[in-house]
Amino acid sequence: MLAEDHQIAHAWSQLPRLIKKIPPHLRDERIVKMCVAVASGLFDAAINYVWNAAVVELRDKVRRFGINVVPQILDDKSFDEDTLLDLKDAELLDLCRKLNLIGDDDFFFLDQCRATRNSFSIAHPAAGTVDEDEFLSFLSRCQKHALSSAHKPKGVDTKSLLAALKATKFKKDQRQEWERRIQETFEAQRELIFVMLHGIYCDPSVGRGSPPERHRNLRIVQ
Repeated sequence: MLAEDHQIAHAWSQLPRLIKKIPPHLRDERIVKMCVAVASGLFDAAINYVWNAAVVELRDKVRRFGINVVPQILDDKSFDEDTLLDLKDAELLDLCRKLNLIGDDDFFFLDQCRATRNSFSIAHPAAGTVDEDEFLSFLSRCQKHALSSAHKPKGVDTKSLLAALKATKFKKDQRQEWERRIQETFEAQRELIFVMLHGIYCDPSVGRGSPPERHRNLRIVQ
């Protein structure tokens, strides 16, 4: 069933305000199709386009975090690009929460959006219909909790960090780069890195037969 004219008019009048909150580079063809669906009174189709845009951005957040870093965090060596693409929406949300790409509040609201999309959009046989207010709430939550340009952490490749520590003494730009990477990752990984570096620094066997630059680098990074 198509929405009535007054419902379409209300949703349409609110779209500019919500779309402006979406970063320009995320206003892709899915958002355009969402607008067309709203103008046609197809809120169930509009919901699906919004959710697809949110899922694509969540996958990109994982990619920016670092596909090669995720296995180190999850202790799952099999994780790769194909694994990411094969994740169900619920699994993707759970992964993003584990990586601190979304917080607990983000997870809560996005999981509700996932359930709404599964039950009330054209993606699956609908259990009912959504009105203009429910659609606008759905769009607002996806925009705030997924389609956002807020700072998000990037993972640190600990293998690369250890390899750098074993090399020659850090130059100023190298030290600054590793400091930046460690500062940009999430708190849990920073704590793990500190424990790892502190353990290496305190291990007397590490210094024997190893370049003295390693200990210098450890002091710098810590």
